[in-house]
Formats: sequence, structure tokens, C-alpha cells
Amino acid sequence: MRAGDLIRFRECTFHGTPKVYSEWKIGLLLEYHTWEKVATVSYNGHIVRVRASDTELHQRAKRKHQN
Repeated sequence: MRAGDLIRFRECTFHGTPKVYSEWKIGLLLEYHTWEKVATVSYNGHIVRVRASDTELHQRAKRKHQN
């Protein structure tokens, strides 16, 4: 995943046992660092940070070919 990709993500709404998650949402990936395992997503005008395990690639951004 790279910045600019559309991703599906879900948020953990309850951290007890069992964990409760929201429905899958689609947002724009702003940044993702593999060592943090946290994705920063733009969703409905808000910045959301979610765990990488709760994200999936939805659609890759078109990128220009560089020589």
C-alpha cells in the first residue's frame, strides 16, 4: 500500500472481549509506515489512524511511469 491508494478499513469500537468492529469503510491512504503498522487515512474530511491489520487495499492509485 502506498499513499494515494483507496483502502477499506474498520475501526475497533470496543476493546473488550470479544472485540467489536465497525462496518468496512473506504478512505484515502495518506501515509503508511511498515515499522509502525499504523495507517493514516482520510475519511469524510477527518484524519483517522487505524491498525494495519484492520486495512485492506481497495484500489491502487494510478501512477506515472518514471524514466
